[in-house]
Amino acid sequence: MGVNLETKKQSISFRVLSQKNIKAMAAFLRMRGSRGKFFSYSGLELIRFGFTSEELKIFKKGYKEAAECEMKLAEENGVELIFFNNNYYPPLLREIFEPPDYIYAKGDLEVLKSRMLAVVGSRKGSEYGRRSLSKIIPDVSRSGITIISGMAYGIDSMSHREAVACGGKTIGVNAGGLLKLYPSGNSTMIKKILDNGCVVSEFPLETEPRPHLFPIRNRLIAGMSEAILVVEAEMKSGSLITARLGLEQNRDIFSIPGKIDSTLSTGTNYLIQQGAKLITTSKDILSEYGIKPKKRKRVFSGDLLPAEINLLDLMSGNGVNSINYFVEKTGNSVSQTLSVLMGMVLKNLITEEDGGFKKII
Repeated sequence: MGVNLETKKQSISFRVLSQKNIKAMAAFLRMRGSRGKFFSYSGLELIRFGFTSEELKIFKKGYKEAAECEMKLAEENGVELIFFNNNYYPPLLREIFEPPDYIYAKGDLEVLKSRMLAVVGSRKGSEYGRRSLSKIIPDVSRSGITIISGMAYGIDSMSHREAVACGGKTIGVNAGGLLKLYPSGNSTMIKKILDNGCVVSEFPLETEPRPHLFPIRNRLIAGMSEAILVVEAEMKSGSLITARLGLEQNRDIFSIPGKIDSTLSTGTNYLIQQGAKLITTSKDILSEYGIKPKKRKRVFSGDLLPAEINLLDLMSGNGVNSINYFVEKTGNSVSQTLSVLMGMVLKNLITEEDGGFKKII
């Protein structure tokens, strides 16, 4: 059964107007639990929840105007409001406790119907975290799993980039409105997410990202996903909050083990101790999804450069060779060799694995 326009306007208005007084909104939902009936309560009743008399004037006189302004702003900026009954509403999000009545989305909406893996971790993600993701994400992405994360620096950004680099799909979840994408310094990466998936939020369009909104964002990440992969996280971190939310939502929790002398491993290793599945390869994840990894084939059909042919000839069978090996054999500098190797990765001739490179057979 569809949601009529009047009900949609009430939902939109409630969220836009009450965002300015989150404490009162939470008190109302806790005691009354119905957004739809909000505008039928008397001013005196709403004041008891903590709303101000000034806010009540807006609620009573201008709620339709507030909704229509938000809808117009969304249309002008290519943002869709995906309501609970919409085909694009993420299927697993419907199953969580008190799912949002609608979400904001921009980009390729089809990915919202796909199977998703959440990847979360530290903003201080290290080279170890990057190598781990470059080993795991490509096969997962090529198998049709959409990578969803929070667009922050560190592990979030690394996971989005790995998905994009191998031609996969990815979703970014914002801790503010979609007209206030965060962090602003990640604008280039966010554009790539929009070109290869979409960004979503449950906050009104012009909501500024704030610390207290991140747990709400994390709940959305966990709710949309089939499983959550934690990569490099400290004990007191948003990543462990996301894992806890995932457990509450009956999601599978995966964790990449870390070095025992690194603070970035305390959270991930703890999760493994508590029963999270230890992940070392993409097969460990795909087996939980009931998917067999696709064999990668060379897709580059152009002419190879002499330097590329030379490096391919130096690679033996299916073995992994370090960059030092290539430098020693060719006599070229590290930067020259790395430049050629990364070009070959982009051409899908070789792949990075275990700190080195190997042929794609």
